[in-house]
Amino acid sequence: MAKQSQTQQSSSQQLKSTQSHLPFSEIKDNLVIMKDGSMRSIILASPVNFDLMSPQERDSVEYAYQGFLNGLHFPVQIIIRSRHVDLDGYLEKLEQIKSQHYNLLLADLMGEYIYNIRLLLEQVNIMRKEFYVIVPYYIDGVAKARDNVLTKISSIFKPNQQVSQTSQEYQEHRRDLVQRTNMVSQNLAQMGIRTATLNTREIIELFYSSYNPDEARSQELTAPEELTGDYVARKSNLEKPASQPLVREPDDLFEAARSKNG
Repeated sequence: MAKQSQTQQSSSQQLKSTQSHLPFSEIKDNLVIMKDGSMRSIILASPVNFDLMSPQERDSVEYAYQGFLNGLHFPVQIIIRSRHVDLDGYLEKLEQIKSQHYNLLLADLMGEYIYNIRLLLEQVNIMRKEFYVIVPYYIDGVAKARDNVLTKISSIFKPNQQVSQTSQEYQEHRRDLVQRTNMVSQNLAQMGIRTATLNTREIIELFYSSYNPDEARSQELTAPEELTGDYVARKSNLEKPASQPLVREPDDLFEAARSKNG
């Protein structure tokens, strides 16, 4: 019994130690709170088909992008993320429609379509690209420390140390970051790019799928209100509870994000 208790304690300490090396300490209020006190806001951006544009439209987009970069007084990070498209739910829905179809000819055509899609999935991986713009906000003291070479070297050999701030300071920094985020979204809109700021739930799902790409396909994410422990443990039951039915990922992520934020 004592040996089992020691094993559980060492496992708990290992999980805590792993989580302590993550650069962020909290996700709340649609923001990522870093351990150094800085904050991040994440914008989901739509792609632009530059090749199908006319020369005049290309020049307009390039000038707008140039103005966007020149107008920034803070750094931003642009991330392109490739995700595997899971079509199992789509094919299962087609199989169900096929079995209930009264027209045999249309049912046969749908069967051939399903067969071709499955054959294609066996040969290639269908990927989807997502584009994100990370808008940061650094505290003055943290920004100065980041410029120190000795601080950068020492941070490599010791875990991230969390910086605390008062509630008033947090609200002021959060307000400034929201203004920056709105400015970036407006400038991107001038290039014909649709944007949607990720909320708390969507940020957690993004991090979960980024750190656990394989598990995210088959294992559900624990609800944010349940993430209150010192570490997040893997759920043993892979079946979704009846109170939380599985919702298929929407085709238009921007409209879905806007409806959630609205």
